[in-house]
Amino acid sequence: MIKNKTVRRIIKTGLVFILSVVIATLVATLFSTQFVIAGLTGAGAEISLGVRLDMTLYDLSYLGPLYGIFIFIGLTIAFPVAALVHRFAKTKRAVIYVVAGMACFVVMLYLMQAVFFGVPIIAGARSAMGLGFQALAGGLAGYVFARLTKRSVVKRGLENL
Repeated sequence: MIKNKTVRRIIKTGLVFILSVVIATLVATLFSTQFVIAGLTGAGAEISLGVRLDMTLYDLSYLGPLYGIFIFIGLTIAFPVAALVHRFAKTKRAVIYVVAGMACFVVMLYLMQAVFFGVPIIAGARSAMGLGFQALAGGLAGYVFARLTKRSVVKRGLENL
């Protein structure tokens, strides 16, 4: 049983952060795969349900972990900035974290493209709608983090640690 409240809060925050990254990675990878499949279908390819499932599982297995590293780095920057903004801007905490997560994904994808010779690495984010859905994945991560690290949630949940 961990007795120091500060240590417990740090551990809880870290675990919630990892959960947020995992959720964002899963959702963003799923969105990307489905946008790629939609593009192929729009170009005339016939993609069966089995192939769609295979592509999805493949991307979760191979794209997901690599994409997750970028998401981890991006959210490591975005969430402390959100905490700072929340400290000075007296608005709803969840809104700030959602916006931070969304902005993180837009900036991250733009920087990935700039670094990788102008090629959008995440194929599902090559359209405005695809980019918007990627941003939604970041917003979801921000929402999860904000909701699960609220002071009252942290106090109640840590009693069971």
